[in-house]
Amino acid sequence: MASGSCACRYIRYTTTTPPADPVYCHCVECRKQSGAPYQTWLDFPRDAIKWSAEPTVWRSSDTASRSFCPRCGSTMTMTLDNDPSTTAVAGGTLDVESEHLVSRPGKHIFYKEKAAWYDAPDDGSRVFKGWNE
Repeated sequence: MASGSCACRYIRYTTTTPPADPVYCHCVECRKQSGAPYQTWLDFPRDAIKWSAEPTVWRSSDTASRSFCPRCGSTMTMTLDNDPSTTAVAGGTLDVESEHLVSRPGKHIFYKEKAAWYDAPDDGSRVFKGWNE
């Protein structure tokens, strides 16, 4: 249903389902990983993603692991320890022809960690200081 890749296209993926629950995350880890004021994540069931090559996984915090392309460094995924059946894929990796499958993210999370220099637009999304608060 959806497809995407890293920047150098060494790692490609396809999914058997459309993404669910897209979010904008403003936590420090996501900002550092993305090099941007927030990271957009698209949730998929872990077993719905097929990889052409496995991304390199690393432990990014005491609650999650992330992955990246070993050739170009593109952020690929994040998996939370408390939900190993779901893989969040970095929204920017989605192929253009799959973008129509994504509903507009409905929430900003970890807003308490938002970059002070960034003014988020009033896009109608719900805003949470943390994960769901």
